[in-house]
Formats: sequence, structure tokens, C-alpha cells
Amino acid sequence: MSPAPFERSWRAPLPLPPQPLPVSIGQDLEIVTYHIQSLVISRYAVTTVTCRIRNPSLDAQEATFSILLPVNAFISNLTIEAGGRNYTSLVREKEEARRTYEKAKFRGQNTAIVHQKERETSKFRVDVSVSEQDEVIFYLTYEELLERRLGVYSHKINVHPGYPVLDMLVDVTIHETRDISVLSVKKVPGGVSFRDAVTEWREGGKTARLQYDPDRELMPKDGVIHGQLEVHYDVQRALDAGDIQIEDGYFVHFFAPIDLQFTPKHITFLIDTSQSMSGHKLFQVKDALRHILADLNAGDTFNIIHFSSGTYKLGTMRYTGTAVRKAKKFINSLQAEGGTNINDGLRVSFEQENNMGAEGVRPHIIIMLTDGQASVGITHPETILKNVRERNKEGASIFCLGFGKGADMDLLERIAHQNQGSARKIYEDVDAADQLKGFYQELSTPLLLDVQFSYSDDAVQMNTLSSTHFYNYFQGTELVVTGQTELDNLSGIKANITGQGRNGHFFMGVTGWNTVNPPDKHLLSHLHLAPTPKNFIERLWAFLKVKDLLNEEKAAKGNHEKTSAQRKALKIALEHHFVTPLTSLVVVQPDQENCKDYEDDDDEEEEKETESTIDQTAITKMDANSTFSDSLDTQDSVVRTFDPASIQVVSNDEEWHSMDYEHASQEKSHDAIWAWGGSCANHPSVPLLMITMTLLASIFSSQTSGLRVHLPDK
Repeated sequence: MSPAPFERSWRAPLPLPPQPLPVSIGQDLEIVTYHIQSLVISRYAVTTVTCRIRNPSLDAQEATFSILLPVNAFISNLTIEAGGRNYTSLVREKEEARRTYEKAKFRGQNTAIVHQKERETSKFRVDVSVSEQDEVIFYLTYEELLERRLGVYSHKINVHPGYPVLDMLVDVTIHETRDISVLSVKKVPGGVSFRDAVTEWREGGKTARLQYDPDRELMPKDGVIHGQLEVHYDVQRALDAGDIQIEDGYFVHFFAPIDLQFTPKHITFLIDTSQSMSGHKLFQVKDALRHILADLNAGDTFNIIHFSSGTYKLGTMRYTGTAVRKAKKFINSLQAEGGTNINDGLRVSFEQENNMGAEGVRPHIIIMLTDGQASVGITHPETILKNVRERNKEGASIFCLGFGKGADMDLLERIAHQNQGSARKIYEDVDAADQLKGFYQELSTPLLLDVQFSYSDDAVQMNTLSSTHFYNYFQGTELVVTGQTELDNLSGIKANITGQGRNGHFFMGVTGWNTVNPPDKHLLSHLHLAPTPKNFIERLWAFLKVKDLLNEEKAAKGNHEKTSAQRKALKIALEHHFVTPLTSLVVVQPDQENCKDYEDDDDEEEEKETESTIDQTAITKMDANSTFSDSLDTQDSVVRTFDPASIQVVSNDEEWHSMDYEHASQEKSHDAIWAWGGSCANHPSVPLLMITMTLLASIFSSQTSGLRVHLPDK
């Protein structure tokens, strides 16, 4: 059943918006309905995009449905209504989907394979041939756990319909464990001229609602609007152990105490100054470093090391005015030349005199920035990783930044995850220096080190817990632990939280918790998510466990550890319908009695799916001449027509411009396999369309690929 339309709200008069950049689209296609509905419960967001595209002309046209997904989101559902049929989705293990694809290929029906490189945010795209005076409807659902950074949760919803829209609405509902203390809208689609299109209101202290509902008459002449709705919020905080929430056998623990004293740190800036960093890149890095030095905390020590074919260091210095002036002279002298010796740069980072331990706990944080791949000295990734493990005896946290599209993000992610850190891409753009400064701000104030959570054995199933050990707790962030429990109330859960702080050992024992109630049903009665999860805490648990296990896979020191993490992540992803690097999305048109959503999963038996087949294969190539704005790095995941008749496959390379001007599109990606059922004479009860989405190991390519399938006129 299709989701019902959203509620509408009062709309204030709006000023005239600026004219958008031109978009290449089929002139006659139009979006009748473009609705995005997002529900956030206890930081966990489930977002459904509904897009109804109509072809009013007398000729068939190709329609494109595309959306930019947030950085850590998992797709959990795709439903397509086309040609009088309703295609729903299943999730399968990647190799199983590949075998199905090969079997279908052997039986001789049409297919296409579309490859995509992994990015920090993915662009999902479906191209469909729409018959004359007909329409197609897409329902895409994705899920994510919102992270707390710099004191707020940031919920970003990308709006890029690509066609004139008759009815646009973005509806956001937030229900939290404590009263919402901060709520603000930072960006709106179409820019500041459309700020009045946002209506926000509260329904009690813990629930907030927002709607973006632009007036059709005030939209651009071509009816096309683009941008991002970015909502920031936070909840009330105290110096306590946080909140635990229990629902149907699952619990989640949020920990973010305030009023802790910061811990002085030793920070090493490890900077690539190879020839490829010349020009504006190095200029921006120097600018960022000069500003960062002024923002160090009292008591901090620091060092600056730069590497190219050789390695050079400033030397460890205590944060003083004299030290900062000396460091700025060192920064100003940096020049780009030579190759990239990552191994030696890291070696020198571990050998420095950092004065740790002189004043109690002093975490060592290494921020490494590079724009390329190891090209000098030891260059084999496994050898570099082995050397880092052997040399990092003090347990420094390594945070890796890949500057631009040439950085070896696979190696950087593995270095970071093996050393209590994280990796992020810095985009080559006018604000690259601001990106660097913003990343430092997130790490600038450590509050606790080596934080451990432990729970009473009789209350929690220990083997179901997400990560309970966090090497750093930074100001403005949050630590989250989740697991399974046999209890139905909070009174039986006892917890101990330990760590190291500025004044030595930190301990917090908890036997009583704040009562956290689920949202009242009437507050959610307006929602029409398709499908609607029945237990947000369970899905939060599954999401976080899969993320933890994928990180364990990257940090694995051997094949046994890697395989074990993959196996556990795959099991949870399949059970909870997540598209991950290990799973694939399969879209079918089932019998009516097989149609299921999350509400029915417990009561329905698993049905057998009849596999349809293929004949010809088209593999799209990455076009080396195809480029994007470096701040966007957008790319696609492509899929085609939905008629089980004869299909013509045409390979095509093309650009797609997202028009998201503030890096909404830091991208990760999917490899999509699409198989269309040909004649269904052998399987009349189950006409099938198979759509497989998997992530590839390759990352951060700026090229795009497009593949179009044209349905011959009937």
C-alpha cells in the first residue's frame, strides 16, 4: 500500500527566490509529489522519500529519481510503482545476489551492471522509461544514527528533485530522551530566500516538528529547487551518567556529561608536503595551521612534522606565545617538493619527545594530512600498517585526513581504525582551510581518556553489546552503547563507567536512571513512513553493531579477525534489511500474500523467490574526462526500466550536478547490479526485477558513470 500524503501546515508569504542554475532535464516531465518525511527518535533517524513523476506528453520519456544520502546512512527499503506493478525490496548477501545474477545471465535475459566507487556519502539514482501520459512512484527509505559534534546533532536532508515540482514538502519530527534545549535551522533548500518556508513548533518539551513547505507560486520559473535542509538540535545536559532507554528487549545508553575539566593534550600535526601539495593546497593548510595554533588549550604541547621524500620536524613545544611565533615561522617555510613517504612520517611521529606523563594523563593525538598515495620508501600498505602497530607503543590516536580525490582513503581509514581514530576527506575548495579548522575543533578538547562501560551480567547479554571501550571522549561529542537485555525496566541495569581524566582516575557507578518514556502515539499519528519500524531501539542497536563490526573489519590484523567481523555484520544486516558493503538490495514484485513491512515480519513465513534471468550485460566505465565540483564529488548508483519486455541497454557517461554548495555531498557509494525479468512465462506468479546494491572497496573517485536502458515503444 502506498503511504498516505502528509499533513500540510500554514504557509507564511515568502520573498522571491534567486534563480537557480540551469538543469538539463526532459522538458515535459514533472514531479507531481516530492515528499520527504523524517522521524528521529532517540537520535535514530528513519527518512522516507516519496517521488511521483508524471509524463504528460504523448511520447515515452526517461525519468530520473536521484537522491544524496547522508554520510553514514543505510538504505533499508526501496519500493517502485511502475506500469501498474508494485516492486518491493529484499536484502541478500552480496555473493548470493551475484550467483543469482550469473544464473540469470546463463538463462538469457536482459541485465545491466553499474559500478560505483565508495565515498563518504552516496548518490542513489534510478532511471526509468515512463510511457506517454503515465507515471512512476518511488519510495526510498534510509536510516542513520545522528552523531553529536561540537555540541549539537546535525540532521541533513538533501533535496535535489531535478524536475519541476508541483507539491514539495519536507516533514521532520524529533522525539528525544530529555527536553530539547537547542533547535535551529542552518540551511534550507533554495537558500536564505526560502527560510520563511520552514515552520517549526514544539509538542511538549521532548518533541519538536519542522516542515519545509515552499509556496509553488514563489518557486523558480522552471519549478526546480535544490539544496539541503539542515537542522541542529541538542538536549538538556548534566554531570550524570546519561540516559538508558529500554524497548522490547533492547537498550541504548547515551553518555555525554558536562562540566568535566579538559585534559591537556599532546598533538602532532603530520603534514604531506610532496610536490602534489603545491599551490593552493599548501597555502590553505598553512592558513589552517596558523589559526589552529592560536586555539590550543593552556597546558597543551605540540609538534609539527612534514614529510615528502624526507621527513622534517619542528620539535615538541609547550603552548606559549614564543612557541607559537616559532611554529608560525616553521609553517611559513614549508615548500612542496618530492614524493610521499607516509611510513617515515609516521615513524618520526612516534619517536618524538612529547613530554607525556609529566603532568598526569596527556593523550597523544596525531592528525595526519595527505593528498596522495605512498610513493617513496616503504609503499606497501600492509607493511606500513604493520610498522604503525609495532611503533605506536604509547597508544596514540591517529586521525587521518585525505585532501582531495587522489588520497589513498582505504589506507588512511585502516591506519585510523587500527589506532583509535577516524578518517575523513577534505575537499579541494575555497573553504578547505575552514574544513581543516572545523575538524580540529572536534578534537581540540579531550575530557576523558580510555573510557570503559561495564554492565551487570544478569541484566545485559554481554555478547550483544556494541563497543564499550572508547579511547577518547571529546567535548561536544557523545558516547553510545547499545545491546540486548531480558529486563523490561531500568531498575535492574547497573553500570560502571571508568576512565582517565585531568585529575587522574574517573569513576561513575550508576544504580538509578532517569525515566525515559517512548513518544505518545498521538504525537506520531501524522507519520506515513513506508515501512514504519516498530522498535527504533532495536534498529539503532542493529545499525550501531553493523557499523562497529565494519570498523573492526578495517582494523583487523589478520584474515580470521576480518572474516569473523564480516560474518557477524552480515547476519545483522540481513536480519534488519540494511544495504551495507556486505549486502545487496533485491527488488521484486511478489504475490500479494508475500507483501510485508516491518510490522508483519514476525508473523509472516519466509517465501521462496523465483529467480529471473538475463541475457546481455553492460558494464559502465569510469570516464577519465568526467569531472565534478571538488566540493561535491557526486556520483551515481544507477538502475533502469521496469517492464519485463525486451530491453535495449545503452552505455553512457554523463555528469550530474547536485547544486549542494556546502559539501552536503561527501560521498560513499554502491555497486549496483540490476537484472530484469524477461518473459515470465515460466514463472507467471512472480514477475521479478532484481536490483542489487553493494559497496566496492575502491573509494573516493571523482568520476561518474551512467547507464540508460530504453524500453522500446509498445
